[in-house]
Amino acid sequence: MSELLTLSEGAVLTHLVTRAELTDGVLLAADDLRLWARLADGAGVPLAVGGLLRTSIDTGAPVLTGPEGWLAGVEPEDMIALRLRDGAFELSITELADFPAERTIRVVQEFGEQALDGLRAFAEGLEPSPGVPIDVVVLELLMKAPETFADPLPPLAPLLRNASLELHGGRVGIVGAPWDPASVADLTSLDIIRLTLVRSALRTYDEGNDLSKAITYLSRSEVVLARIADEVEREPLGPALIEALPRTEPAALLLIARSAEGEGRSFEAAELISEALFAAPDLALAQRDAAEYAACRTDPDAPLPERSAHLFRQLLTYLYRPARRSLIDDLIGLSVRVAEPALADLALFENDVVGEFLDARGEWLRDDETALLESWRRTPLRLWEVLDVAGEEITVREGEERVTLTDELLSQQALPGDLMLTRLLDDGAGPHVFGHPFKVDPERREEMLDLLTDPVDPYAVAAFFRRPRRPGTPPEGDGPV
Repeated sequence: MSELLTLSEGAVLTHLVTRAELTDGVLLAADDLRLWARLADGAGVPLAVGGLLRTSIDTGAPVLTGPEGWLAGVEPEDMIALRLRDGAFELSITELADFPAERTIRVVQEFGEQALDGLRAFAEGLEPSPGVPIDVVVLELLMKAPETFADPLPPLAPLLRNASLELHGGRVGIVGAPWDPASVADLTSLDIIRLTLVRSALRTYDEGNDLSKAITYLSRSEVVLARIADEVEREPLGPALIEALPRTEPAALLLIARSAEGEGRSFEAAELISEALFAAPDLALAQRDAAEYAACRTDPDAPLPERSAHLFRQLLTYLYRPARRSLIDDLIGLSVRVAEPALADLALFENDVVGEFLDARGEWLRDDETALLESWRRTPLRLWEVLDVAGEEITVREGEERVTLTDELLSQQALPGDLMLTRLLDDGAGPHVFGHPFKVDPERREEMLDLLTDPVDPYAVAAFFRRPRRPGTPPEGDGPV
C-alpha cells in the first residue's frame, strides 16, 4: 500500500456530487474515485482536516466515508476535487473553468487502448471480464506520466462515456462489450471481438463515421450478423444510421430490414429482404425471413378452418421474433418452463400481439382471415370445466355456456371434472383450442376466477402456476394440460 500511496502522491481526482450522496454523507467511488477507494480500503487514509477516509461496500458499490460533517460546505452538483498530498486527502470544490486539454486527451486515449486490449484478452480467455479496472489504468497513467492528474480534470465517468466507452462495475470497456460472459460463451474469440466492435460502431455512430469495417465484420461472420440483426430488430436503428448504411451490401440490407420489422413495417422489410437475396442468394438469415413473409400468404383454395391453424402458427412465429420474444420470456420467468406453450397464449392475446401482427402484416391477409383474427382479439381467456369426454369429443362448460369440441389430443388428456384455463377461438367452423390449456386445481377455482377480471394481467396468471400448492394438493394439480 505504501508504494501505491507514493505513486499517487500529488494526484487529484474529481467527482460531481449528488444530493443523495450528501444525504448519506458518502461519495460514490465505483468510477471517478475508484483509485481512492482502493487506497482507503481497510485501515483508511487520513484526511487533511482530521479523521480517516475509509471505503465501505455495505451497500454493494464502494463508497468513501469520513468523519461526521466531512462534506460540510458541499452542495448538490458541486464538483469536488480529492487530492492526495503528504499521505493525506484534501477535499476542495473546483470549477474546472480551465484544465489541461492534452492531459485529458492522454487519459481518454489510454483508457481506449486498454479497453481494446482488455476485450482481446477476454476473448482469448485470459481475463474474466471484457473491461479493465479503472484504478489500474489510472495507476499506469501515473507511472507513465506522473503529471497526468496533477491538476483537476473532468470526472472520469462522464469523460469516458463521452469518448464512447462503457463503465461497468468499476471497469471500462468498449461500447457493446459482453459484460455477461455467458452471452458469448458459444462464440469464437474472433467473433466476440467482431460482435463488440460492430455493436460499438452502430451504437456510437455519428454523422460521417466510417462503417466499412463494421460491414466487413458482419459479412465475414453469419453468427455475428445473426446476433446484430436480432439486436437491431429489438432496438431499431436511427434514421441517420440507416441512411449511412451501404445498400449495396447484403448485410446492411438485412439490418435495415430488421430495423423496419422491429418498427412494425413488415411489408417494407420484405422488400429489403428481397434486395438482400438478389445480391446474396445464399444468405441464410434473409432466406428464413423471406420464407416467413411468404407464409403469410395462404392458399386461396384452402378452407378457412385449415387456414386458421396456419394463421395461429404464424402468430406464434411472430411472437418469437426478437422484438417480442421478451414477452414470453418474462412470463416464463414468473412461471415454469414446462408451461411455455400455454404461456404463449397469454403473451399473444393479453399483450395484443395479434393486433400488432394485423398492423404489420394485415395487407398480406385475406378479408376472412383479417375478420377471424379480429374475432380472436375479442375472445377472452376463460376457465372451463370438463363435463364429458367421448372419443375425440370433449364437452366443456363455463357458467351456463356449454361447448362440444373435437380435439384428438385434448380428449386423450382431459377428464370429467378437470378445470381448463384456455381461449376457445373460432376456426371458421366453430370453437377450437389452438393453444395449450392450463390445468387448474379445483380448490383454486375462485383464486383463478379473481385473476380473470378484465383486463387480465398475464403476469399474475403466469405467477399463479408457480405459487406453492395448498397442503394435500396432488403434484398434477396445476399446470399445462
